[in-house]
Amino acid sequence: MDCVSVIRDNTDIIEEIKNNVAMPNYLKIKTYKDYLINEKKYYYPDMLIEWIAREHLGLQRTEEQLFKIREEAYNNMKRIEEEDKIGEEQCKKIEEENKIKIL
Repeated sequence: MDCVSVIRDNTDIIEEIKNNVAMPNYLKIKTYKDYLINEKKYYYPDMLIEWIAREHLGLQRTEEQLFKIREEAYNNMKRIEEEDKIGEEQCKKIEEENKIKIL
C-alpha cells in the first residue's frame, strides 16, 4: 500500500508542476529538482538531476539549445587552451630569466 501512495505522490507532484501554466519552464525544472533532492534524497550531480527533471516534466532541450550548449563548450575549451599556451610561454620566460640570473 505504501508503494502505491509513493508512486501516486510522485505523479501528483509531476502533474501539479506540469499543469501550472503560470510557472515558467525554468522554475518548473528548479522546483522538481528541489523535490528530487530534498524529498526523494537524490544525491547525483546537478546536470543529471536536471536531465531527470526535464525528462519527467517533458521539457527536453531543443536541437537549437543543444547546439548552443555545444558551441559554448567548444568556445570555452578553445579559450582555456589559449590561456594554457600563454601560461606555458610565461613559465618558460620566467625559467629562462631565472637561469640567466643564476649564471
